[in-house]
Amino acid sequence: MQRGFGSRASLILFVLINIAWAGLVALWVYYSINNYQTIQRISMRFSFGPSGVGPPWVALFGAGILMLFLLLGIIVIYVTYRKQAALNLVHQNFISSVTHELRSPLASLQLYLETLVFRDPEEGLRKEFLGRMQEETERLSALIQNILWVSRVQRFKIDYAFGWVPLSTRLAEYLEEKRTKHGWQEEELVLDLESGISVRCDWENLKIAMDNLIENAIRYSPSGFWLRVSLKRSGRRCRVLFEDRGVGIPKRAQKQVFKMFHRVGREMTRTVKGTGLGLYIVKNVVAAHGGKVSVRSEGKPGQGTTFILDLPRSGPRSSRLRTRDLLSVLPFRRV
Repeated sequence: MQRGFGSRASLILFVLINIAWAGLVALWVYYSINNYQTIQRISMRFSFGPSGVGPPWVALFGAGILMLFLLLGIIVIYVTYRKQAALNLVHQNFISSVTHELRSPLASLQLYLETLVFRDPEEGLRKEFLGRMQEETERLSALIQNILWVSRVQRFKIDYAFGWVPLSTRLAEYLEEKRTKHGWQEEELVLDLESGISVRCDWENLKIAMDNLIENAIRYSPSGFWLRVSLKRSGRRCRVLFEDRGVGIPKRAQKQVFKMFHRVGREMTRTVKGTGLGLYIVKNVVAAHGGKVSVRSEGKPGQGTTFILDLPRSGPRSSRLRTRDLLSVLPFRRV
């Protein structure tokens, strides 16, 4: 509601300024036409030339140029104001989201700790509580890791260590660890991994990107978790696909989801909380590997979303981030 009011207020202000500008132009034209002889005599007295200011169109043309620059200045100020207002709103939403993301696991940890201390539950419940407490601490750790990772990206402090990795084997082991940790059944996590694929990559940072994709699949699958991970060779490249059956992403939002802080839907109406950093991290990790990430979704609940990581098997051309990769990490650059 506040955002809508701010947008309407700035639009009304912009319209009023332009009305005032148009009125000023009309007043100038009216005054110039009706007082041209007086203006010409004054200009001749001050030695502007033998014919004063010249024909009437000269004065009107000069005034028009001046008014045009005035209008351009108004437009620049308005656009800058709107961008700054949008940036402030994004930062406020981010702070609110991070606060919620921190508060929820902390509240759960406090509840479990109080139960363990004051009620002394039986051994079965104790193990269950300890398991849930471990999950909440891992959730906190992942959130802090994402925030620190983005902070390092903004300061160009990310150091990638590229080396040859048997991706088929490592990916299978990584996903089996996830299956064991979350207790997923065979039909909930489906693997379709082509064998024998090796890639020159930074495996630790690549795992951070995949962690965020899996977390997205968990968060946005309210009717039940299901994930299919595929690995295919494609010439000198390979493709890793993460396909879920969640709520999907509307087509109009698919070009925006990889921007920092961007989240689909309105802040006041969305039910799933988050920070808007996950897919931004995915994009930058893949870009640092010389690859591309894309999304495919019908935008309908149950039909889900597919994220496609397209990676060169030989890795990036350089072990350091290239200029275009450095530019790609800027949060609000135009695409």
